[in-house]
Amino acid sequence: MKKWQRKFKGFISPSTKDSHTRPSAGVSGPHAPESIPQSVSVSPDDRIIHNATLPEGSFANAHNFTIGNAYMLDNHQEDKNYATHERWAGKEKQAQERQAQEALKELVAKGMPGAMLDSRERAYAPRCNEDTRRTLRRYIVKWGRNDEEEQRLLLWLSGPAAVGKSAVAQTVAEELKWEGLLGAVFFFSRPNNRSDPDVVIPTLVYQLALLLPEYSHIIAQRLAADSLLLSKSRRSQFKELIVDPFLTLASRPPLLIILDGLDECNDRDAQCEFVALISHYVRTHPGSRLRWMICSRPEHDLKAAFSTEDCRAVCLHTKLEIDSDEAQEDARRILEKGFAEIRQRYPDHLTQDWPDERQVTFIAERASGHLGFASFIVRFIGDRQYDDPSGQLEACLKFLKRTGDSGDLNPLHALDLLYTQILSDIPTTVLPTTQRILGLFILYRGRGLDNAAALANFLGLTQASFYRALQRLHSVVFVPSASKVGSILIYHASFTDFLRDAIRSAKFALNESAVHSDVAIQGLRWLSYCRKIPSEDHESSPKLTWIPPTTTDTALFDQMRTFSFETCWQACPRVPKDSRAKLIESLEGFDFDLDYCRWWKSRTSDFAHFLRWLVSPEASYTNLVFIDRWNTYPHHDSTPKRGTTILHQDEDPDAFVAPFLKKATGGEPYIIRLRLGKINPVAFWLNVGSGNAPSFHVE
Repeated sequence: MKKWQRKFKGFISPSTKDSHTRPSAGVSGPHAPESIPQSVSVSPDDRIIHNATLPEGSFANAHNFTIGNAYMLDNHQEDKNYATHERWAGKEKQAQERQAQEALKELVAKGMPGAMLDSRERAYAPRCNEDTRRTLRRYIVKWGRNDEEEQRLLLWLSGPAAVGKSAVAQTVAEELKWEGLLGAVFFFSRPNNRSDPDVVIPTLVYQLALLLPEYSHIIAQRLAADSLLLSKSRRSQFKELIVDPFLTLASRPPLLIILDGLDECNDRDAQCEFVALISHYVRTHPGSRLRWMICSRPEHDLKAAFSTEDCRAVCLHTKLEIDSDEAQEDARRILEKGFAEIRQRYPDHLTQDWPDERQVTFIAERASGHLGFASFIVRFIGDRQYDDPSGQLEACLKFLKRTGDSGDLNPLHALDLLYTQILSDIPTTVLPTTQRILGLFILYRGRGLDNAAALANFLGLTQASFYRALQRLHSVVFVPSASKVGSILIYHASFTDFLRDAIRSAKFALNESAVHSDVAIQGLRWLSYCRKIPSEDHESSPKLTWIPPTTTDTALFDQMRTFSFETCWQACPRVPKDSRAKLIESLEGFDFDLDYCRWWKSRTSDFAHFLRWLVSPEASYTNLVFIDRWNTYPHHDSTPKRGTTILHQDEDPDAFVAPFLKKATGGEPYIIRLRLGKINPVAFWLNVGSGNAPSFHVE
């Protein structure tokens, strides 16, 4: 800084934003800036600065001027400080945004995007017609909007299978989303494998984080502070990711969270746990902005959970009746609207009075207010694969007349007969293939086979054989066109229930032991592509049978590897003892020298449980595995362990290693050395501990 500059308390540079602090004194001279007023008089006694040359500012290159009584401020350093602060704030904001993005990625990885409202998987989700379930929908929407303190914050909507609970949930969710009052949803579905209770909370939190930036910031901080938070119990996640964050958020309009189809969660204890967690939350936080709506069948366990004194005090219970006058009218509306749409598609085939009034009344009576039944009838009659609505109507009427007298209005009984009729139309030569596809989809959906082509390739089916097997099922299963290569979807869980109940479905019942055996054996065949040393026996390895133009053989092979490894080891223990002959033959001929680290770095759980099953009495077959020695891991032991190490995490290591050992020592981690395989035994070190990070590695 120049000496003359130090004589003044400050100097305003052109970059200063506060124009009102500019000096009021005058500056004159031949080179004075034009912005300085010329009317200010300057006396000879004033201090004179000659030839002041400044690199920047208002007096740049000025000389031969005088300055009167002026008070000037130099904001140059302040500008630097401000710029530094702005840069720091910008970097901090960028860091927060990156942290939030990482948090969202973690939530997606642990969640189930397909269970959300607008997911591609639910593109054909059921919805209420504009004029169906109007009273119920108005009631729920009004409740969801209500922000009164005495409002009950939990609503249970119960009803039988396929009566339209999901349609109500979908329609209410869409309406409240439009109003900005929808927080999050999770649509359970056993047929489509959205049934894992551990993915529910991450899925809800992800949606809330997208909706509320301040909430997203809290979640990002918590996940950054505890990288294992999403691996904790559901109770801990619920408290740390939902309960506690909303205590710190400012009051806002209410937000509705919907859990639809809770009875389709694959863990009954988890079903009741969700009810307990939510009811406790709304009971202890009556001023919360969150509203909770749970839709389910009135299963025994859920009825008991909702019947507790604490839950009854905070929960509204609404039943979706199928025998009410409104339900009867709604079923008829569905039929009439569906038939009108069919008439529009076939104007040259059908008259405007098709079908006649008596036929519509007959079908509506058999539907007995069961909206799912009415929807199935319309879909069956309008099935484009048959392209004969009149013929389909006649077949349907003949079939329904066998349901008994007018007093027999059991909707599931009629639905079973309808399913039987649909399956009876499948040629006997094609039916086994149909059952293979349905079995694989129902029992192993959601584990990596996300489209029709992947399903077909795993089973070794060509595109033609795959579509031929499903051609007669379009009224109960959504089958994507070959050009789109989407996923098949079962429209309603009642069809899955029917197939898994041998009493109801008789010869069409799902042979689950055959499905498990099929998955295990096919999985072993596909895993031959994952060996460290590629097999020279190319004839025994499966081949891709359908490569759609929108995908690549590499992508399909990756799907086969992922699916096979995750499901093959699950399927083996599920094959009954009296059906294991083919499986044992396949296991004896299998080379277990796979490149585990490359393909399944952290997916150790299923394989570790497979090893445990092999040495358990349940397997009654231990020729494949030989335990060399075991020992509680000594932390000072640095002995090289040749072979593949399996780091397996288990909450109860003592119980997990029990089949391997006569008596657990009570110290963890356990290390068990074993050799696996008959034709080419492979060395493994199974490391079991509660604190292990699951992974494969080779030393």
